[in-house]
Amino acid sequence: MKSFASSFLAWLLLVLVASLALAQGAPAPDAQKLIDNEHAFATDVAAHGVREGFLRWLAPTGIVFGPGPVNAIKFYKARKPLPTRLAWYPVKAVMSASGDMGWTTGPWDWRSDSTKTKAEASGDFVTVWRRQGDGSWKAAFDGGVGRAAMPVEGPAALSVLPPGPRGGGPLARRHTLYQTDTDYATLMGQQGVSAAIARYAAEDVIVLRDDMPRLTNATVARDSLAREGTFMAMSMGQYIADAGDLGYTFGSRVRSNAAGPDSSYYLHIWQRGRTRPWELVLEYVQPVPHKK
Repeated sequence: MKSFASSFLAWLLLVLVASLALAQGAPAPDAQKLIDNEHAFATDVAAHGVREGFLRWLAPTGIVFGPGPVNAIKFYKARKPLPTRLAWYPVKAVMSASGDMGWTTGPWDWRSDSTKTKAEASGDFVTVWRRQGDGSWKAAFDGGVGRAAMPVEGPAALSVLPPGPRGGGPLARRHTLYQTDTDYATLMGQQGVSAAIARYAAEDVIVLRDDMPRLTNATVARDSLAREGTFMAMSMGQYIADAGDLGYTFGSRVRSNAAGPDSSYYLHIWQRGRTRPWELVLEYVQPVPHKK
């Protein structure tokens, strides 16, 4: 019995030591990695063109709106290489405490070819990043809106979410994320976009819309979107980080029907809230183009 007890204690000690070594050897999440990714992404696009540059950085299961959610790699493979110049840089990066998911946003500009000295279009982008099985980072979602050019902005704001309760495991957290997105949609359908923003958005929420400046405050977003009115929305996908502190959802939203002039697709990025399961930290909406 003593021999068994001694062996068991020795085995337990080895497990604890190994676990401690792994914990000490695991690098702490660093949001600078997302900034580095975004700059490398932009550099590849500048060097190889939009089509080839994007194909280097898109995740195998990544999506873009084209106009609805489609596989991003298939979308860019179908595009012809063009001599256009697309440039961008990040101004904000947020990473999950588990270091497997994050997002970036910032301004972009476009020129029809590299000889142009002045941008012909500009706007804001959002990229959702996910760490792959081989440890590399790829873009799980990429999108952007058009708006008037803005002055060059300073260094990016970086943040790693603090460790916190996981809330019952991945399936439970994903269910709460789906439920929150559904509740947001219900309120938007009953009382309008402004009411949904007022109830679910974090104070420093970022809202991206075509032909509007980047909105970076819940109160400003609520007031600026008052004219949007009500929409019916349907969630089409939900993903969360391993830590259960960061997630994103996407889906469709329509005024009356999918063929209507107000139909669009949305991306919501959610963060664990202080007093509620999730808070909206970014909303991006891309309208469906309609023939006149």
